Amino acid sequence: MNRRLTVAALACSLVLAGCLGGSAGSPDSTTVETTATTQTTTAATETTRTAETTDPTTTAERPRHRTYDTREALAANASFTVPEPNVSEPFAFESGVAVDLANGEYVAMAYHDTENGSLENVVSIRKAVNESHYDSTAGNATTVGDRDARYVAEDSDGKFLWQCNGYVYRVSVQQFTDEFGESELRAVAESVGCE
Repeated sequence: MNRRLTVAALACSLVLAGCLGGSAGSPDSTTVETTATTQTTTAATETTRTAETTDPTTTAERPRHRTYDTREALAANASFTVPEPNVSEPFAFESGVAVDLANGEYVAMAYHDTENGSLENVVSIRKAVNESHYDSTAGNATTVGDRDARYVAEDSDGKFLWQCNGYVYRVSVQQFTDEFGESELRAVAESVGCE
């Protein structure tokens, strides 16, 4: 696995598991993180947590992160409908997170491609309320289904961004491969549509 994929996989794992509270062992387990300080066991996690707690743009109240082991558990606990994307094998749902922010909420799902127990690739789907994090002029104009969208390709990865009924959607892949390219990513985005 190349170095960029390894770093991105570590970041994804930290964001969806370690930094957001992780998951207990049961299929429908939920972890909620609400404390301002948390002791960590790795330097990478400690650095991420420190950045979260010392960011000058954050308010006194930290975002509430809830991590789920199944898409169904995520959907049952989100305040809006959670997309049910058609993500083909070898990708499988790994984890989902719902985050309450001061001015909105977002949900994100990670679908992992693992080979012999080693993480090979990640497809992520994100749906957000009041999202201003993404540049709506980045990349190239395109469509997802019948919706105007943006397609952003960077090195060996890509993402589709679009808006629908007050929500912002993002579908991305960590690394394009011979088996999973732009057309497969577009198919996942179109399966999300405007859910």
